[in-house]
Amino acid sequence: MGVAQTSYPRRLLAVVGATATGKTELAVALAESISGELISADSRQAIAEMAIGVCKPTPQELHGVPCHGLSWRHLGQPFTAVDFVQRAEPVLAQVWAAGRTPIVVGGTGLYIKALLSGYDFGRVPPAPRDADAGASCPSSTLRSLVAELTELIPDAYRRVDLRNPRRVQRALELARAGAQASQEAPAWSVVQLGCQVDTTELRSRIQRRAERLMGDPLRAEVAGLLAAGYSATTIAGAAIGYAEALAWMAGESSREQAAQAVANRTWRYARAQRTWLRAQPGVVWIDADMDIQGMVAACRPVLQARWGQESV
Repeated sequence: MGVAQTSYPRRLLAVVGATATGKTELAVALAESISGELISADSRQAIAEMAIGVCKPTPQELHGVPCHGLSWRHLGQPFTAVDFVQRAEPVLAQVWAAGRTPIVVGGTGLYIKALLSGYDFGRVPPAPRDADAGASCPSSTLRSLVAELTELIPDAYRRVDLRNPRRVQRALELARAGAQASQEAPAWSVVQLGCQVDTTELRSRIQRRAERLMGDPLRAEVAGLLAAGYSATTIAGAAIGYAEALAWMAGESSREQAAQAVANRTWRYARAQRTWLRAQPGVVWIDADMDIQGMVAACRPVLQARWGQESV
């Protein structure tokens, strides 16, 4: 892809996992251990105007470790996997040039897959469509789209979730343009670490986080966004938690009801993340139920096996 050949070691670490599994804490600890810098692969944390509701890491949580990608787009602005790759590639080059290791961390799996696998998606912009068009695609229409896609790309089933209307529509746009996704792997050494947490513990973490989230700091953030001229619709659609905060602020629900709604939506999202990530090859899963020192210790043999003893 776009990163030029260099003489310095081009190692790239990715820390993935469902929401609330401790990805950022592990990535920060590893960055301190291997002289790394973070690149956030989180579509919501990329929004410049939001912090509380998207759980953007604070300077205290980052322990001074540089973290790129936290404000790469504005609220309401589309930011595709192509956009992420285009912004991330120069950062990779800068971090490598400084003799450090980039650590991509986040839960937006397509961003990470696009970057690590060398997908460029043909740099074809997506066709405009209604926000709910993909989700409401009739089964007969989806079958027709899949048939056309597999005719143009016989191995599409290996690249695209053929049950997902949005993915099928996007892949078909690329195929019609003669610019289907490239699978030429970049010339760097990648290690992917996945944080996994026991289901009961994960649900408990999500519940506690939802209850902490629904408080005065989020109310103030939402009020500031409304005062800045952003519509309630735009705010509500940006990330889980904002629609619930708006309902609470409008007196349409109690704080407790809003928090529970956030917990329920977040759990469904986490389940979808886990399902998607478990289907991705090459991820070494780490038990994230233990403390951070234990997690780092569990990661060391993986990095040593791939990069040598001196890497950690």
